[in-house]
Amino acid sequence: MPGHMLPFALGVLFAVPVTLGIVALRSWRLRNAQDSALAEQVQGMASRIEVVEAESTRTSVRMDVAETVLLEKGVADEEDLEEARRYFEANTAARYDRQRDGSLH
Repeated sequence: MPGHMLPFALGVLFAVPVTLGIVALRSWRLRNAQDSALAEQVQGMASRIEVVEAESTRTSVRMDVAETVLLEKGVADEEDLEEARRYFEANTAARYDRQRDGSLH
């Protein structure tokens, strides 16, 4: 009987590290795939943020141009512009509503 146990023991000693190696390799591949997916999501969000920043800059420039034209043409003065600003700030709803739109995550 002891002669039959040696091949079994060697088989177990060989199978355990191989199994652990396979599990570790699969875990490593899965982690790499998750890292790649996360990096892709971050890149997509960064691109969208850049677009929003560019649009915000364009909008700010357009607003400055409109104010300048209104002032130079004499259509409005500084007080009129301030009043209009206060009116729109008080009466404009936020575009993002956490209750309605959910979390940003």
